[in-house]
Amino acid sequence: GREWLAVSHEGLHLFGLDDDMIFDPLLLAEDVDPRAVERAREEGRHGAALAMALRLNETGIVRETVEGVPLEGVKLAARAVGPEHLERLLQFLAVFMDTSPHVEFYLRWCLALLEQHGQHLARHTARYARAFRAMHGTVKVKYDDLRQICDENSYTLGFVEKQLLMNLDACKEDSAGGANNADAALTKDLD
Repeated sequence: GREWLAVSHEGLHLFGLDDDMIFDPLLLAEDVDPRAVERAREEGRHGAALAMALRLNETGIVRETVEGVPLEGVKLAARAVGPEHLERLLQFLAVFMDTSPHVEFYLRWCLALLEQHGQHLARHTARYARAFRAMHGTVKVKYDDLRQICDENSYTLGFVEKQLLMNLDACKEDSAGGANNADAALTKDLD
């Protein structure tokens, strides 16, 4: 709904309402379509599937492809991403992580991309600044949310521990008092 395409004798014309829309017609081929991405995923060729999904630049297809990579295959899939699609993938990951409960999975993706493409990213910092800011913002929000949950859990666990210790102390006093009462009753019966 926000983009449309027109074909004329002059070529392919892409129009859209978003300034940051990316279309990659140089790397788009006839054999790159959603079915080809799905076939590559089913065959376990996650790197190839991700490269094709990034060429299509459709959020749903990229998300399915990224989330379809098993955790142990993330590093290999990250290696298959070319520099021309790196910024786009970082942007996608920031958006996906923001709405996903799978924080560790997406952090592993970020780490794998930094490990595989760190030198390139460092040399072209200005080019990737927008993606870095988006990623940093998303990670910071997730960090703050998790920190708050952990703090609340820490306070709750501290309360439960104090209650348990108080109950144990009360049980010890009752059992010690009960033993003294039993001794007193036994002594009274003997008298």
